[in-house]
This record gives sequence, structure tokens and C-alpha cells, in this order.
Amino acid sequence: MKTPLLTTVFLALAMALGSLPGSLTGDTAPLELRGKWVLDSTGTAIGPDSFRRGLQPSALLWRGSSLLSAGDQRSQYPGHLFNIDPVSGRLIGPPVKITPPDEKPGENRHFKTYRSIPNSDFEGLAAIPGGRKLYGVTEDKVPWISVLSLAGPMKKPTVKLEALVEIRFPKTLRPWQNDRNFRLEGIALADTPGKAYLAFERADDDLPRILELSLADLAASESITARDLKISFGDVSRRKDKKKSLLNINDIQFLRRDKRAWLLALARDQERILLIDLESARVTRWLDLDLRDPAGNRIHWVSPEGLAIDQKGERLWIINDPDSVKGNYRRRGEKKAVGPYALYTPLLFELKLSELFPGQSGK
Repeated sequence: MKTPLLTTVFLALAMALGSLPGSLTGDTAPLELRGKWVLDSTGTAIGPDSFRRGLQPSALLWRGSSLLSAGDQRSQYPGHLFNIDPVSGRLIGPPVKITPPDEKPGENRHFKTYRSIPNSDFEGLAAIPGGRKLYGVTEDKVPWISVLSLAGPMKKPTVKLEALVEIRFPKTLRPWQNDRNFRLEGIALADTPGKAYLAFERADDDLPRILELSLADLAASESITARDLKISFGDVSRRKDKKKSLLNINDIQFLRRDKRAWLLALARDQERILLIDLESARVTRWLDLDLRDPAGNRIHWVSPEGLAIDQKGERLWIINDPDSVKGNYRRRGEKKAVGPYALYTPLLFELKLSELFPGQSGK
């Protein structure tokens, strides 16, 4: 039986553009990555207490020579930024507190709310390359987009909170099981000035969303409504070795490659990187990950939550959030967490960008 000409043409174009769903999965084994323990500047793990979970990093951002992450709401340092050396995995200096402005009459009402929350739930970071202005998003309590400014040397910066704007969602969008901790989990800036993308972790239909908003009016606004881009996630099959894991997105990065606009999305529960083609509004590729500790041991529950990209260096980094309230952050095969796992020590993973785009030029 001959293949119809139109079908042949479609397949050729799809392969050239990398838009066949699941083209990186097939029957190939997951990509094995061995992480580095993320420690303080002296090489010591920052351990937990009765409520806190060590560093508990969330979000990841490449800043030219180091990586920035944020302390989640159960971190020993909530509302702080961590400057991480990607070579050693150690912090460069102590965690840096995000400092709101002093109270003054007529200020934005959100500053008062922020000051009243001891552990704001930062989940995403983004920045214009070369600048010292950051954008952050929070998930629980109030879903804010924040404007942060870095000052001083990068080894010992100060971080000022300049603006807070509440993000409003489309009326029909509800988080999974009506749980506010399944809302905002990432932010990425497009190469079109003033456009940002947001990752909505998982909605009530068991699928994530990609939202879009404008940064133009943040300085003068108290709230802003995000728009659903209607990205199709229907072609993403479950992993054969994680059949019970639903799809969620826990961080995103924008990338223009081969003259196409992409979002790279980190799926925590399925331990995958999804490639979202923004021009076709669908997930067209995905790469399964096998995330291990430095000795190559398999991990029962990794929980990758931060994704950073160095496009010039053709590298990606992933950081996990070992918030293991049920003791599931441990070596596979072990009944109880011991060593770095018992201290909730995060792991930093690195991979080449070419792993996601094999055989492509990247221009």
C-alpha cells in the first residue's frame, strides 16, 4: 500500500520541525543524570527542624556564572535567594533576604500583606539577560508577580522588593483538587519585550496550563489577569515506569531555537522535560529523566522543581525540592532516609541542551 503524498509531506515537515509528539521518547531509556549535593559555602548541609525542610529550593535561574534559586515556604530561609556555584553545588555566600520597602502612607496594599506573611511561597524566577531586575512568582496564599532588584556585588548582593501585583486567573481555571499549592510554579520571559509566560502546575482536569501576561503595567497595577494560551497536553503519554503519575509543570524556560519559539517545561511527578512549541501550541517532544545521587543510586522521590538554561553554553540545570513530609526522599530500596537524604539536602543536575534537540544546529 502506497503512502498518500500529503501524508508523506506532512511527516517530512513534522520531522524537520521536530513536531512529532513523543519523538524523543519512543522506546529509549530515560537519560541518567547524577546530581551534586547542594551545600552551604563551607560544604555543610543545611538541615531541617520540626517544620522546615532545609534549603528547600524552588525555581532556578542562570545568571551568567552562577545559579539563583529561591527558598520555598518550608525552607529554613523562606523569602531568600540562594546563589549557587554550578561547578561545586555550594552556595556562594549566605542566603540573601528579599527585603520589602519600609512602610509608608499610600503604598501598594500588597506590601502590607507581604510583610505579614513570614514564609511567602516563591516558586519561579526570571530575568532579562544582563540586567539586575528579576521577576518572581508566588503560589500559595497570594499568587503574586513580584519585581526584585539586585544591588551590590553578585557574591554578596542585596535584593529589594520593588513591586507586587496579584495575578488573577481565567474564571474557569481551578487548581487540582481545589488545592492552592497546584497553581503558579514558574515564570519565563519571551524574547518579545514585555511578554511573560506562567506555569500553572495542574488544573482540575488533571492537566497543566501555560498562561501569558504583559509586564507593561506592573508598576501602576495592583492586579493583572493572565490569559490561557490553550496549549495542548493531550499527546503526552504517561511514563511506562510511572503510570500513576499525573502531569504537572513545576518550572519553565523560554528558548528560541532553529527559528522557533519553545518553552522548556519541567514535569516534577513524571520526571520529564517537555518541549512546548509555542507556534503550534502543543507539546511536541519530551525527554524522560533518571535522576540519581552522586554515587549513582536511584532515588525513591526526587521532586525536581527548578529549571535553568544557559543558551550560550548549551546547558540546562535542574534542582530538586526534597520536601519529604512522608519520608519518601530516600534511596530506592531503603525504608528510611539516611545521610544527606535525612537532612533534606537538594541535588543539582546538569545536562546538555543537545539532549533535547539531537542533531539540530541550535541557530
